[in-house]
Amino acid sequence: MITIREKCLSLLKKIIQACSAYRVTVTAIELFTAYAIIGLMIGESYESNTMLKSPVTEFLFYDWGIAAFFPLFIVAQMFIESLIPYGKQDRKTVCSRVLGLLLNILIACVMVYGIRAEASISVFGIPGDAFGEWCRHFITGYILFLLLMAVYVCHRKSGLDFIEYALHVVVNLAVATAVYFVLLIGINSVILIVNLLFFDGYSSLGGYGAILVTGIYYAPACIMALNNLDNDISDFTGISLVKYVLTGLTVIALAVVYVYLLKILVMWELPSNEIFGIVSGLFWFGMPIWVVAYYYQDETKYMHFLQKVPYGLLPLIPVQAYAMGVRVWHNGLTPSRYMGIFMIVFEIVALFAWRFWKKKLERVLLILAIGITIVIIVPGINMYSMSFRWQKAFLESYYNQVVSHGELTQEEYTRLEGAYQYLKRLPGTEQLIVTYDIYDDEFVRALASTGVEGKNLTQTKRHTIHCCQLVGSLETDGYTSLDMLNQDEKYDVSGEDTLSVDFAAFRFYRRGSGEKDMVTVDISDFANRCIAYEKEHPDAGKEELSDVMRPYIRVEIDKDTVFYMNHFEIRYTDGMKEGKDYFKLSLVNISGVMLSK
Repeated sequence: MITIREKCLSLLKKIIQACSAYRVTVTAIELFTAYAIIGLMIGESYESNTMLKSPVTEFLFYDWGIAAFFPLFIVAQMFIESLIPYGKQDRKTVCSRVLGLLLNILIACVMVYGIRAEASISVFGIPGDAFGEWCRHFITGYILFLLLMAVYVCHRKSGLDFIEYALHVVVNLAVATAVYFVLLIGINSVILIVNLLFFDGYSSLGGYGAILVTGIYYAPACIMALNNLDNDISDFTGISLVKYVLTGLTVIALAVVYVYLLKILVMWELPSNEIFGIVSGLFWFGMPIWVVAYYYQDETKYMHFLQKVPYGLLPLIPVQAYAMGVRVWHNGLTPSRYMGIFMIVFEIVALFAWRFWKKKLERVLLILAIGITIVIIVPGINMYSMSFRWQKAFLESYYNQVVSHGELTQEEYTRLEGAYQYLKRLPGTEQLIVTYDIYDDEFVRALASTGVEGKNLTQTKRHTIHCCQLVGSLETDGYTSLDMLNQDEKYDVSGEDTLSVDFAAFRFYRRGSGEKDMVTVDISDFANRCIAYEKEHPDAGKEELSDVMRPYIRVEIDKDTVFYMNHFEIRYTDGMKEGKDYFKLSLVNISGVMLSK
């Protein structure tokens, strides 16, 4: 019992230390925890409680951009409080701390505003959607850079050799994670009992428990893992786990990769694309383990062997370079391939550091931070800019080649279509896609003449349009009868004996009369307006579509008869299939009201 008490007191001490050393950071973590709990509670009763449906609630809890403020602010503030500790309270230090806090808030607010910006607005002269995309890219690099720099700063303050410091961090994180899972199991067990006894097993208290344990314990514990260096690492009871088990597993994984390489050499096969991901994963998982295991170096043959194991990755780097080079050559540069190239370069740098900078291994953190900044953030040469220019060159070159009646191979068409699909997904490329539309009828005919297979000339998209309760109050003065109309049952597109849908002559029957009393109505104007609006506003929901289309529900059949659309729901797929226009309905559900004199 004394041991358990000491462990609990030690755990409490670490949390208090985190709160003291990272006051603003921990406060922001707890606010984020409370925000997540409140959001979960509101989400559960949102549909059933109309009082919660307000612009403020929508803005705070249903706009993911607002939630992005907290991770941005927390990571940056952790770096600031690592760089400027609370030990000094002179005027210069306090001013630096306050300025850092204000700058952190400003950057986080600008990024949140940016990722929420709509295409119709302009931010600093940049279209809103393009600026939002840039913000999302910047945030990724910003967070990774600050995390690496926080680790670097904490290491420099520790005064320890980097390998020893890294081992402390690994051990601290392992202990914190083990305690975290124990707490989760314990809390979830209690919550399970509460659920069964008081809520018949139906409640979301389990979600609340996980959020609370993460915010109150695990996040502060992970921060303190970078700074808790009080324990003597040589007394760590899990030394065998690091020294033999984890290192042994990485050595076995490396041996398996070499067996595979031997196989492709004997069989004279091309290496599969998966070899890049496998070797990269082995490097990013194995290298840190080999680094921290170096702390336990001794005169045993195993430890001597282990110190040489990282060099076993050197022959694999040309294999990775070949696999990545083939991808880039055939399909061009993309952000993931650009990142793959960077990973290969960094592997070379890390192995160089292991050989020549073993006493200054922390330099690898600085190199990695600079590399991430270049790859993700630096304009003109980051992975997004380079990939855009490469794919744009593919699209323009092969498109003009077809237009000028040149030949195009299947491989070149694959590059052309890949570039088109890649660029189409990017914001701010609308004009480029219109100019180089590879699914334009005239271009498709020119492309077909080059011998490209028809199956490659296919691009389809599914659409759903749902307008309901379009008729509110009707002016019936002057009319003698009102009939509710249902669509002809033969429009069931899933049945065997179906009727082809023609919106210009759509068949209804009077409800209650069966199919004996049919009425034909031209609803093509309404249908075409719906289709056009949904294509221009693909994110429009049922309410928006209904509101927009309500002014067009009236159709005059003749001078004595008027039709009003009440329900219009269709699902269809359109686009191009094997070089030809394609349109296919998969659902038709239409009804209305008819007034007669």
